[in-house]
Amino acid sequence: MLLSDNHNKTKILTLALFMGLGLGLSACQVRPLYSSNTTTGQTLATELSSVEIAPADNRIEQEIRNNLIFAFTGGGTPEAPVYKLVLDTKTTSDDLTIESGTGLAKTTRVSMTATYTLIKLSDKSLATKGSSYFTAEFARSTQRFANDRAKLDAENRAAEQIANDIQLRLSAFFAAGT
Repeated sequence: MLLSDNHNKTKILTLALFMGLGLGLSACQVRPLYSSNTTTGQTLATELSSVEIAPADNRIEQEIRNNLIFAFTGGGTPEAPVYKLVLDTKTTSDDLTIESGTGLAKTTRVSMTATYTLIKLSDKSLATKGSSYFTAEFARSTQRFANDRAKLDAENRAAEQIANDIQLRLSAFFAAGT
């Protein structure tokens, strides 16, 4: 009889716990990132296409900018920009492994950090800001042109990943409305 009372109490406490969690979570608002409308009532595609991207200062920023323009507008310019996105990038290269006989690098890592600022054009206020970081590696060869081309390819891969990350972060910003 004592075992049955403890078992019933456990069942009641478990049921009460789940009901309490259900009530607590019912106040949460979960929205899909790529839903048909954002909190402003516009589609996410419309919000993203209203972002003007500032001209690039270097080749890496141009790669990121090109990827973002294609993602936001399909390659066009915004008809009536509401926001301006300003990018600032920093790139470094590190030799990872050194060949013992020659002292030459076998692998190189390209590290890229992009800081972005989204400015609302109507009042020049800061809408959001953040940064994205990505690395890409490439194998070095004894040919100079091959190394130069491999480095460009690694930088392009990193720029594409950073652009994807910025697009995702801005999509979340527009979907949440904050």
